[in-house]
Amino acid sequence: MASLYDYFMIEEDGRLQELLLKFYQQWNFGYIPQFVRISGGENALQALTNEKFDLVIAVMRLGDMDPFTFGRLVKEIDPALPVIGLAFNTPELKRMLEMDDGTALERIFVWQGDGHILLGILQYIEDKKNAIHDLQIHGMRAILLIEDAIDFYSSYLPMVFSLLRELNEHSLKDDLTFTQKRLRQNGRPRVQLATSYEEAAELFEKYKGHLLGIITDSSFPQNKILNPNAGFSFIEKALSESPNLPVVLQSGEPAAETMAAKIGIGFVSKNSPTLMRDLKQFLLSSFGFGELEIKDAPTASASKFANINQLFSILGDLPDSSLRELMDRGDLDRWLRARTEFALADAIQEYFRQAPAPLAGLGGKLKQIIAASRTASHRGSIVAYSRYFHEDYSQFSIIDGGSIGGKARGLAFLDRILANYFDLAEFAKIAIAIPRTVVIGTDMFDDFMRENDLLSFAVEDHSDNQLINRFINASLPAKMVGDLRDFVKNVRVPLAVRSSSLLEDSLYLPFAGIYATKMLPNDQYGDDIRFLNLVNAIKFVYASTFCRQAKSYINSTTHRIEDEKMAVVIQPVVGTLHQDCFYPDFSGVARSYNYYPVGQAKPEDGVVNVALGLGKTVVDGGVSLRFTPAYAGILPQFPSIKDMFNFSQRDFYAISMKHTASIAFLEEDQYLVKQGLERAEKDGVLQYLASTYSRENDAVYDGISFSGPRIINFAHILKNGIFPLAKILERLLNLSSEAMDCPVEMEFAATLDEVDVFPAVFSILQVRPLVVSDELVKVELAEMQKESALCYSSQVLGNGVSHSIKDIVFVKPAVFDAGKSPQIADEVDKLNSQLRTENAPYLLIGPGRWGSTDPWLGIPVKWSQISGVKVVVEVCLPNMNVDPSQGSHFFQNMTSLRIGYFTVPLNRDQGFMDWPWLESLPVNSETPFLKHVRLTQPLQVMIDGRKGQGIILKPEAAVS
Repeated sequence: MASLYDYFMIEEDGRLQELLLKFYQQWNFGYIPQFVRISGGENALQALTNEKFDLVIAVMRLGDMDPFTFGRLVKEIDPALPVIGLAFNTPELKRMLEMDDGTALERIFVWQGDGHILLGILQYIEDKKNAIHDLQIHGMRAILLIEDAIDFYSSYLPMVFSLLRELNEHSLKDDLTFTQKRLRQNGRPRVQLATSYEEAAELFEKYKGHLLGIITDSSFPQNKILNPNAGFSFIEKALSESPNLPVVLQSGEPAAETMAAKIGIGFVSKNSPTLMRDLKQFLLSSFGFGELEIKDAPTASASKFANINQLFSILGDLPDSSLRELMDRGDLDRWLRARTEFALADAIQEYFRQAPAPLAGLGGKLKQIIAASRTASHRGSIVAYSRYFHEDYSQFSIIDGGSIGGKARGLAFLDRILANYFDLAEFAKIAIAIPRTVVIGTDMFDDFMRENDLLSFAVEDHSDNQLINRFINASLPAKMVGDLRDFVKNVRVPLAVRSSSLLEDSLYLPFAGIYATKMLPNDQYGDDIRFLNLVNAIKFVYASTFCRQAKSYINSTTHRIEDEKMAVVIQPVVGTLHQDCFYPDFSGVARSYNYYPVGQAKPEDGVVNVALGLGKTVVDGGVSLRFTPAYAGILPQFPSIKDMFNFSQRDFYAISMKHTASIAFLEEDQYLVKQGLERAEKDGVLQYLASTYSRENDAVYDGISFSGPRIINFAHILKNGIFPLAKILERLLNLSSEAMDCPVEMEFAATLDEVDVFPAVFSILQVRPLVVSDELVKVELAEMQKESALCYSSQVLGNGVSHSIKDIVFVKPAVFDAGKSPQIADEVDKLNSQLRTENAPYLLIGPGRWGSTDPWLGIPVKWSQISGVKVVVEVCLPNMNVDPSQGSHFFQNMTSLRIGYFTVPLNRDQGFMDWPWLESLPVNSETPFLKHVRLTQPLQVMIDGRKGQGIILKPEAAVS
């Protein structure tokens, strides 16, 4: 409230709007206060009646009434509304102060030509109004400032606020997220101003358990009379009740410094030309903003700590007596709260309030509390990588900037969901989490490509080996090397180095299995060797962005290969060391939607594929166990004992930990080995996963307590419930689907205690949205005459009608040999390249699972080898009758790219293939195992996505 001239002077001299904008944006407050100017007391009172205001600043020259009368009238309108008097330092000020009885105005400040005073007023009012909430509920701390000279505190208070923000910002850790840092920027100490002994005593009594320290003048009013020794009296009172509370005497009196030294408190001279620097030094040394100093430390370098990471690293080596003294004096609590570590300070305080500090092992106990607090605070957050990663408890860290990519984004999202919505207490003995994750952001990929001038070479047509070799011989950006060396130095467990591209794991373009994952044993003796392996693995993942399979896939989309960027995920591998092999007890893929439900199961009940060992078995389409979480005891793939032998897992993948030199940098599976079930039994892993066949009784019994052929059916887990796998997956799938608002696919791995099952570890390795057809195309298949069909099936994925296919490529049933499957894949590759050049979509027909890496289950093609296909048909033959593998990456890519996907079982009621008609067609081209025929009229493909049925109709005439 000011005249037009007074407001102009404040606005122009103080550059008010510019100052407010700069200040509130710098500190990320999320708002900027708006000033409304009103002239005259009567006009202001009218405005207060009609509108809501948070603060009134009244310039002392109101014109129609004095400011004290105005202040009393405001109290009648809104008793809680603070009114600040802003005076000019004129002779009239002293006379006006004589009129102040302390009831009309909240405080009087003096304008001295610096707009920062308005910032000081705003922060003073905010601190006063919010103190109880901030201190008592959130554990913040306050500084009691006692000063009665208006002109002094008017200029001094804004500088104190500025200094506290500077110290607060300096003390914040680097490994905070933007959101956490923004919240903690507002955690600076709240300043409470007192101008008399009585006011200071009242504030001290109110907040004495929450004070960081006291800054006081030596002379101020006591009993409404100026008392030159009031400061000393108050200090005596405060220290008698809080003997360890830091106090600094701030005075211009010559004798004050001597008195302060005698009492044993700090001193700052008001007359010093370096007043604020002197105050800052005291706040650093005594109020907790500086280094934490510990007496009797083992070494000089271990006696001072600038941050929690430094303290944490040596806590176990510090003498208990020194730590006990640190806590008794309140130094540790004060140091933590100055760093806005309120939850951690409260946790330490609460623990030692309930239980006395141990006589021994105090450092170890503090480490446990810090670790638990840091783990809880970091769950669900992405923080900058810290060189204290090995001692820090960040679940998810990033090196450099840019995007973290789709795979990492899914993990970070799930970590937040687990932290906020998953009830871990339900599975108290199982550590359910994502693995600790470090992501190298896409900015580093950009730097790598630019510094090594790789883009032009990468987009050209080179073999994969040439491409990978060029990338491995390139140099990583220098700014990445230091963090990677630190990581390797301190992390000595097997690592998974995984892709996380911009487009990966998106809803309609999952890029599942298109880019590389490299497993590293990471146990070599020398750090240099392990560092080299990690660096080469990162370059390998970078190179996979431009490998032929990736180029073929992205060419099937609307994107360009140049648009793709790669982030890299580095995680400890989930598993246990068994002599020279490292692997989890089991891994798998769970889906919240089942494309092929059996029996009473519904599509929405989901499906799980699980296998012994590393998850490569499942995602590559190998032999795994399939079950529905809601009906975990029912295994449709094992209707008979014969089927158990034919379709159960016989081998598994592990990481080889043999210390043999390997230079096979160009191989993705460089360190993977395949082992038989006898190895897993020797390692003590089969006891919960396998059952045993009794030849005498022709029966299968749960467990491996007697000799006989082993069958991986997870009986003890799924039927007997010794581990709640189905229940965990059901919870996670429902929670993730609800959070993503669509069906999801999740990769997981678990290790169990060999003796008692628990404690166990269950890690979620990946989560991605799942494509489920939502198209509204309605296809009536019931009216079709099956006699005119080339193929019919009741197990079909896709939806709609296609009239574009004239080319058919099929494996000749008469000469098919599963042992020659890799050769067949090469033949498919050549025909695919030819048809892609001709821009001719085609129908591909063959036995077993397309895309399985196990040649005994189907043709082991990669995506790049069939990238021109429009419809795929998997036909069961008497010598290859396998279920479709819903958990494989190949399957995920087929469904997401809207490629028609037929499965033709042996049971003719559920599907058939007209082989005689196919064989009767004139051949366009032929290889030892394939035929390619070309029709003059297109096939008609019709798929009813609602019922999962499909039919491929022959054209009216077929001509070569």
